[in-house]
Amino acid sequence: MSAFRRFFDFMAGMGLIVRDDPKKVVDLTVREWGPEVDGFVLSIREIPHEDPDAQAAVSLILRNVGGTPRSFVVPGWVFFYSFEILGADGTPAAVSSFGRELLKPARQTERIEVALGPGEFTEAQIPIGSLFSLSGREKYRVVASCAPFEGISVRSNLILI
Repeated sequence: MSAFRRFFDFMAGMGLIVRDDPKKVVDLTVREWGPEVDGFVLSIREIPHEDPDAQAAVSLILRNVGGTPRSFVVPGWVFFYSFEILGADGTPAAVSSFGRELLKPARQTERIEVALGPGEFTEAQIPIGSLFSLSGREKYRVVASCAPFEGISVRSNLILI
């Protein structure tokens, strides 16, 4: 995969550019889910890469498993999700210099309204290998969380990357 294509994919995954990809089909039956909280469940899964040198990225799916439509506003997907990334020894992964710059509160200007009917979901792809300093020689335990409403924290399943 060319460097340009990786950069283009990264920018699209961050929501910084729009591309006209075919509609992606997501098989929810193969996903693992975190515990249900207030009618929501969250799933995290590593995105496989063809290139062994590619940075780790994850797919996050937030699903409304309740019986009523729900709407909320997120401050851009990269700010909506939080990550707990622990090395084999339990040490938290450090935020990379790129991650510190990208996650500055001053950059939190985007507002996205999300409306999910019963059974509907939304997916975000986050390049956590760019946001955190991850060693390719070590496995990390990763759990994501988000807060669609004040006082509601939804946690994902645990993955190893």
